[in-house]
Order: sequence, then structure tokens, then C-alpha cells
Amino acid sequence: MAKKQTYIWKNDRNFALDEYEQQQYYYVAESNDLITKARHDLTARELKLIDYVISKIQPTDSGLITINTSMYELTKVLELRASGRTYSQIAQNLEDMRAKSIKIYNETARSITMTGWFERAKVWENGKIELKINEDFSPYLIDLKNNYTQYLLIDTVKLKSKYSILLYKLMREASKDKGKSIAILQGTPEEFKEWLGAPNDYDYRRLKENILKKAVEEINLKIEDMDLEILQGRYGRKVVQVEIHNNWTVQRATAENANEIKNITTHDWVN
Repeated sequence: MAKKQTYIWKNDRNFALDEYEQQQYYYVAESNDLITKARHDLTARELKLIDYVISKIQPTDSGLITINTSMYELTKVLELRASGRTYSQIAQNLEDMRAKSIKIYNETARSITMTGWFERAKVWENGKIELKINEDFSPYLIDLKNNYTQYLLIDTVKLKSKYSILLYKLMREASKDKGKSIAILQGTPEEFKEWLGAPNDYDYRRLKENILKKAVEEINLKIEDMDLEILQGRYGRKVVQVEIHNNWTVQRATAENANEIKNITTHDWVN
């Protein structure tokens, strides 16, 4: 029997140049095609790991990208418990991500790019990590001038479910004017199943009860500028169209804040 691989961490070190609290508020910027046209099977933690890696990319970066980090830094930024077990799990996550594929559809070129996330993942005994982003994947992350979406890393760190993370990204992509009007994500039940990577045997009832409703509830609870609502369009009894609205808008938030100020009880301290 082959000996099971184990990871030993000695002299754990923090290689971060910035405080981890600051890094949580880095922006993640990615091509819209990665949000709407990519198909993959990453777990919630793997989604957070790739968001973390993307947040480390600088606007001036070009060509092949290598990200340097550490186990210590990852656990702090992603709010994971620092332990040997967690470090071993992260190492396994990185190994899995190096092997997992991602398919990205290009409607203009009528093509599908089938590639991976990392060309190489290297982990040192002291916890240092080096990640080289796959060459075919990097064009969706660098030199982004239009057709891209950005959001704060802290938002996806807060979310526990992979479905919540994926729906959050779709809602960010659907918001074209940064909250000045209601953002609407619309599609057929089958499209939502594809976008969220739902099980193939799910009908709409199970999709709504087990995935959509739970994801909406978590996002509404944890993301300050999202107030999601599920709407349905039927043909007879069958649901043929699904819309998710983000009812939070800048104007509404401003009005609510103004009302809160007006409603504060005042006292005539002079009299």
C-alpha cells in the first residue's frame, strides 16, 4: 500500500508585507466571462483561495503571474483556524485546484478554452507558498479595461456556501451602474443550474429550496449592499423564467439613512 502523503510545518512564518486586515479589503477583478461563461467544480474554500490569489494581482502585472504567500497569511485573510490540520487541508486544496479544469466559453470566437487554475503550486516546510497561474487562465485576470467585474475579497470570505459565492458574483456582474438602480439577474431554471453548478438531477423545486433560497438568505444576512429577492415567470404551472433582484440601491440607502437622522429624538436643552 502506498504511503499516504503527510505535510509537516516547521517554523511557521508570516511572509506578508501588508496586514491581513488590509488584504481582506483588496479588490478582486476578473473578466465577466469567468463569472457567466465559466464552468468548474470548485468548493467554497477553493473559490475563496482563487479570489485571494486574484486580489494579489496588480493592475500593472502582465504575462505569466506568480503569487507568493504563506499558510499563515491565508488562514488570517480567509479567517481560518491556524493549525497543522488546516494547513494540510489548504495544501490539499491547492493540489486539487492544480488538477481541476475550468472551461470558459467565448461566444465571439465560438470556442471553449479548457485549462487549469495553476500551472504550479509549491509549498515549503516553513509555510511559504508559491502559485503560478496557468498561462491560458491569466488573460481573464490581467489588463482588464472593460467587460470585467470587481468586488471586495471580504465579501466572499464572509460567505460559507459555494452557491452563495457564485450567486454573489453573478449579482455583482449584473449590477452595471454600481447600485444606482435595481440589479436584475434573469435566466431559465436550466441556466441557473449551470451558473451555480447545481446537481444535474435537480428540478426547479429542489433548485429553489436547496440552493437559491439558502444562497439568497445568506447573502442578505452577510452582504450589506444586497437585498435579494427571487421572482418567477410561469407558463401554465411550469416555471420558465427566474429573476433575482437586488433591491438595494444607493438612492434607497441614502433615503433610509436620511430618515434615520430625521427620526432621532431631539431635546431642547436650553429650556
